Parts: sequence; structure tokens; C-alpha cells
Amino acid sequence: MGLLGAKDPDHGVETPAHEPSSLDQLPPPVPGTARRIPLSTVTIGARERAYVNAALDAGWISGTGPFVREFERRLAERIGRAHVVAVATGTLALELALRALDIGVGDEVIVPALTFAAPASSVLAVGATPVLVDITPSSWTISPAGVAERLSARTRAIMAVDALGHPADYDALAGFGVPVIEDAAEAHGARYKGRPTGSLGHVSIFSFHANKAIATGEGGCVATDAVELAERMRIIANHGMRPEHPYVHEVVGRNYRMTNLSAAVGLGQLDRWDELTAARNQVSRAYDRLLAGTTCESRPVAEWATYACWLHTVTAPNRSAALAYLHEWGVDARAIWPPLSVQPVFGPVDRRFPVAEAIAGRAFWLPTYAEMTADDLEFVAGALRTALGTADR
Repeated sequence: MGLLGAKDPDHGVETPAHEPSSLDQLPPPVPGTARRIPLSTVTIGARERAYVNAALDAGWISGTGPFVREFERRLAERIGRAHVVAVATGTLALELALRALDIGVGDEVIVPALTFAAPASSVLAVGATPVLVDITPSSWTISPAGVAERLSARTRAIMAVDALGHPADYDALAGFGVPVIEDAAEAHGARYKGRPTGSLGHVSIFSFHANKAIATGEGGCVATDAVELAERMRIIANHGMRPEHPYVHEVVGRNYRMTNLSAAVGLGQLDRWDELTAARNQVSRAYDRLLAGTTCESRPVAEWATYACWLHTVTAPNRSAALAYLHEWGVDARAIWPPLSVQPVFGPVDRRFPVAEAIAGRAFWLPTYAEMTADDLEFVAGALRTALGTADR
């Protein structure tokens, strides 16, 4: 039946076809050999601790401290942007970008059907309507052909997600004549035709959640080259006030600000950007090598993209059995998100997204973090090879 298989009666989404298998047929963990391998961990070192201690010693921990300004400056320099506005989370970064573009009630924003909920939920948060389109099988990012089909007079922006560390096709998206908001939350260090993620949309965002390659615990930012847009974002993010006119509220704003402590952690992470992103890419390459010859396939990478691993993502014909077996061995592997079209908050949706549905039914994440050892990787891959029935081939 190919990639699409039988219908799931719960929500009509195609689930992958596969032969039934039983965990009872797989060898259980040997007592004392199972271990706890988390899906992801943050890597904090001496630099981050030194910066945080300096912020604590100075007594400045709020969202207007000097580490915030330096973090913004250094990040703008890293990704080649004129302006970066640091905020409390990646989700708030998306919301701030939408508000700065004056998108609201009656407007539509096109969003890929397979992504974390934040892009679509941020559209709802500003009163606009998310319009879902399918993704491409070659990149797992938003389909330009799908965008063309769903454009309307109400379309105010396209939310392009650099899904799982892979940039969308920005040259194709630029031709539609509406602003492109780049959600690079998971794509630190990726490139599109040689250009860094974070620099590819009219407005771009990053997340610095603890599971990201560059992490501040919680945190995010918005980046742009448009000075007027950057100024508007700073005002909105600071309760609608300009720094030079405190307590004069020009627009309806909120407190989106990143704290000085989070920025101190982020500055230490920026110092180690190349090290931390390279470590995850090395983990991804190790998995590819260790799982070669199995029925497990890594996510595709388009020829125009330089992929940056966030969480190593694979597909398998019997994901549920594989995940259950990995969990028996203490490996925190997880199924990726279901399509947005089956999320109650966005429904009911009256159309199908066959590529997104097929991938969502087969794909899962393997543990990925900078400090994974060769032994950790071999342990995870060995357990997965056994679950797939290909051990010791």
C-alpha cells in the first residue's frame, strides 16, 4: 500500500501499513543493562555559569539588562541580521512578529500542516485564521504548490517552518508577494542555498527552549532587517512603551522580554554555537551509520539545504513496536507531532494533507544532545536494530 496505509477510525488520518509484530517476540532487557537515555538535555558549561554569576553579582536579572542587549547584538552578527529582539519564548516571538505586521482579526496566515502547534496557535492568539497546507515529501517543509492553492485576498503572511532543522524553500515562497515569517525554532546552524537560517524571512524567529541546540531554558527572538519593524517590535514587547518615554504607552503592548539571566545563559551558548551545533550533527551522522541497512530511514534533505540536526528523526514501518521496545530499554524516543489538522484546537478541518499525515504516522525522534557518547549511540541503535528485526545482520 506504500507510505499511506489503513485509515485510523479515530480521526480519519492514514496510518502506515505494516505487518503486525509482537514485543513478546523480542528479547527483554538483560537485568542491569537498561539505562535512562533522555530525548534531549541542555549542555551548560563554565562560560554560561560565569555570565549568570556576573548578572547575579550585578543584581540585574530583569528583562532590560546589559546581557540582553549583548545577546541581541551577538546573535544579529551571527545570522547576518540588522536587528534582533530577544523575547521570553519562541512562541511569543511568533506572536510578536504577527502583531508587528499588524495581522489580526479577518486575516489569514498560511501554515504547514506538520509542525509543532506554536505557529498556528500564535496565529489564533492574534485573532487571525491559520490556513493549513501540506508539506513536500522531499524536504518535509511547506509546499509552495500548496501555498499557491490556498492564497486568498485575506492572506497576510506565510509561516514557513524550518522543520526539524531543514529550511523551507524561501526563493519559491518569496514569489507570492506576501511577507514570509521564518520559524527557525529548530534550525540553529542550518542554511538555505548558503544563507543562514534566521535570515531568510521578512521576519524570522528562533526558539531557545532547553531541547534546542542553542538553549536558554525558555527563550526566543525575532530578527529582521527592517528598522521600522524592529522598532515596533521593541515597543510592543515592552508594554507598548519606548525606553526613552517610560510609562507612556503608545500601543497595546505586553511584556515579551527575555530576562537578563536567560540572556546570560544564551551568551555563553552563543560563544559555543559552532561546538554545540556540530555535536548534534555528529550524533545524526552516527545514527545514519549505525542504522544503515535497516528499515529505518532518516528524514530527507533537499539538495538546496544544509540540514542542522535538532532531534534525529527517522521513519520505520512499525513505529509503535519500535518505540515500546526502546522504552523498555530506558531510551526516551518519541513519535513526532500529529498533523495540525487533527488537533482539536484547530479543527474541524475539511481537507486532507496526505504527505503530512503519512510522515506523522511513521516518524519518530531518537535521543539527540551534544554530550551523547559513542556508547550511548551504540546502545540506542542496537536496541532499535533489534526492534526492527535486523540485529547482527
